[in-house]
Amino acid sequence: MSPILSVFNVKWSEFVNDTTVDSTIQFYIKGIGLLYLIASIFVLVLSVKSNKFIKWLIKFIALWQFIVFFLFTKESFFQIGQYLEYSLQLGLPFLLLYYYSSSFSFKRIIVILKWLVGITFFCHGLYALGFYPVPGNFIDMTIAILGISEDQSRVALLVVGFIDVLILPLLFINKTLKITAIYAVIWGFLTAFARIIANYVIDFPLETIHQYGFETVVRLCHGIGPLLLLLWNDKTTFVLNKENRN
Repeated sequence: MSPILSVFNVKWSEFVNDTTVDSTIQFYIKGIGLLYLIASIFVLVLSVKSNKFIKWLIKFIALWQFIVFFLFTKESFFQIGQYLEYSLQLGLPFLLLYYYSSSFSFKRIIVILKWLVGITFFCHGLYALGFYPVPGNFIDMTIAILGISEDQSRVALLVVGFIDVLILPLLFINKTLKITAIYAVIWGFLTAFARIIANYVIDFPLETIHQYGFETVVRLCHGIGPLLLLLWNDKTTFVLNKENRN
């Protein structure tokens, strides 16, 4: 905020210590949270015939995600891999809107989905491989779940990181698409639920689920994305047309 504040000749210390500013920020946070809630309900009733307001609100929240993840990336010293790791979380809302649009194309949505899944896992692999500093929570979760040492945890991360990087090209090879998607589904869901499993405290089960359940929910798309690829790859089983999208 410092560059923005300087334009209005406002000092950072004054901005931080102003209780009115804090109250305003909290008001807008709750307002945006309400829009997220409404959009999540609209998603459940979305169809080709949905009115423009429903689609507009979903688009607004989807675009707002770009700002949110930009701020997360800023916290990570603008590592581009951090931003691209959110590809599935950023892209799936737009794929949903595209699916319920008049210009929907099955072939196009499959190609886009391959890129979203591949880039997400590729960037995840970059962190596991140490291209970027390996996140401490990666190591901690591996140790907590597998019961191994820190050195063994780093070796395990290297292995899965190497596989994650390979997912991107393997998804575009017909012979390896199915097995790659199956692995991505399993690994995607495992990494999502790892937040709860690694931090689970038997004495406080509900508190653990409450604290880490949200982190799991927002990462479920890492398993859902490749699952869609796996299902939609069989065109004879899933016939997508305008009628079943109404």
